[in-house]
Amino acid sequence: MLSPYQELETMVDLDYAQAVTCALLSRDIYEDFASPRLNGFEKTHPYYVLDDPSTDTQGAVIVDSDASTIHIVFRGSSHEKDWDINRSFSPTVAEFKQEVIQGEIVEEQEKTYPYAEGSSSGSMMHSGFVKAYMAEKIRPAIHQYLNDHITAAPPRVIVTGHSLGGAIATLCAVDIQYNFESKISSIELYSFGAPRVGNRNFQESFSRRVPQSYRFIYGMDMVPALPRPWQGYVHTDHEYRLGSRFGWQFLSRRFKDHKIDNYIEALQSKLSKS
Repeated sequence: MLSPYQELETMVDLDYAQAVTCALLSRDIYEDFASPRLNGFEKTHPYYVLDDPSTDTQGAVIVDSDASTIHIVFRGSSHEKDWDINRSFSPTVAEFKQEVIQGEIVEEQEKTYPYAEGSSSGSMMHSGFVKAYMAEKIRPAIHQYLNDHITAAPPRVIVTGHSLGGAIATLCAVDIQYNFESKISSIELYSFGAPRVGNRNFQESFSRRVPQSYRFIYGMDMVPALPRPWQGYVHTDHEYRLGSRFGWQFLSRRFKDHKIDNYIEALQSKLSKS
């Protein structure tokens, strides 16, 4: 069994080009959502916008030109796209901690099971993330899209997202495997700086259902450290570390290392050397 802390270089099954594509999609979904750039996909690939104002959940479903691959990308917190504006660093960190960490990760830390019939496996998931994914215009729209667009040739489905978008993508990946296994060729997850999503039972179930899971953490990124293990949360397999985990500016690094651009640059560097 692979260690969750094995370095990127040793993971021969990792598709570096796909990881870069997913990181770029996860960045571009933060842009003007009315007309997302989505890494150039809008010019050659049809895509379907996901948007539920009731939970502020947004994303897109993208189908490649021959319908053999479907990407589903989720946007992280809307507050994160404002990190580069010209203002002092301390208020930005304080706002991020209050609105994203406290408001969207910590306060809704109760775990739940999203399906009405209950879970025989004992899998429990973060109620806030479940609410975001199960929103009326998100999960039902994804299911409807897949039912309408999957043809005789089963497609490869790749789900991705940064930060809270990565947490939602994690739930989406296992949900698609659970409900569409016979209609797709594979399900893959690429997440960047994502928080923990569920308990140990969820982690074990997820690992069986979505073995092609690639969870990236850059440097000292603070978000993957949440929610805490003592609260009953466990990360999914498999973890890939990027950048340095050491530095003098501990507090500022924990904030800055969460930026999706860091993940993109590190993965592009890995790709150029592969």
